[in-house]
Amino acid sequence: MKLICLLMVILVMERGHTLSPRTKNFRRELRIDDFQPQQIHIAIGQTNQDIVVTWTTPSPTDSSLVKYGRKKIEQTALGNSLKFVDGGSEHREMWIHRVTLSGLQPDATYKYHCGSYQGWSEMFTFSTWKKGTDWPVSLAMFGDMGAINAQSLPRLQEETQKGMYHGIVHVGDFAYNMDTDNARIGDTFMRQIQPIAAYVPYMTCPGNHEQKYNFSNYRARFSMPGYLDTESLFYSWNIGPVHMIAINTEAYYFLNYGLKPLSRQYEWLLDDLEVPEENHM
Repeated sequence: MKLICLLMVILVMERGHTLSPRTKNFRRELRIDDFQPQQIHIAIGQTNQDIVVTWTTPSPTDSSLVKYGRKKIEQTALGNSLKFVDGGSEHREMWIHRVTLSGLQPDATYKYHCGSYQGWSEMFTFSTWKKGTDWPVSLAMFGDMGAINAQSLPRLQEETQKGMYHGIVHVGDFAYNMDTDNARIGDTFMRQIQPIAAYVPYMTCPGNHEQKYNFSNYRARFSMPGYLDTESLFYSWNIGPVHMIAINTEAYYFLNYGLKPLSRQYEWLLDDLEVPEENHM
């Protein structure tokens, strides 16, 4: 009889009674997807022997970890996270996690997953690039991809996971737009590209669709080489015989954000172009 009464109380609470704010918060905090890694993507780091793994969680976690290895998952790298507050009316919060895997072997395949002891991603793989310049490079390069009706996305996913590309270059205009619906469209887009971007370096530069709130969604979500200094707005990287330079042409148009980005980018570009060719490769 006592057991029956207890079950009735539980059913009443589930079906109709209003929970107190404290109880609601308690239930929300227990959701496992608050800590589950999502929107996982990788990029080349300061050298081609470095990979930066970036992901998002709706709530803060106790750590930002990547466990990885070649045949066995036997290495762990620790990173950090930063809270990002979208500039929309809801001021939505999310936590962006970054972990750098350093000293990787060239021309090798690694397995990895990311997260914390509060929640882990599924397992992914990536392959590092060969050393030197005497090898053919295969990149997929495009721009203007929205979160809705992205018709080329399924083909890109299939070809990426077949190993057809060494990297992806997305030259601006993401999601249309990442800030839309208080950045929910940005979340949707980043989840959509995960089957590509978690497997090969997904290299980016901003377009005019990223300009809202001073490019804040773009700057927060991506981790290009030198992102601590340039916030992924301009940078360079090397692959095989190619030296790639990404610059933010939108800085010349959206002058309401000031002239300093123009001068910084110009000075950086001069320095980059003056580096001897052998140091680029």
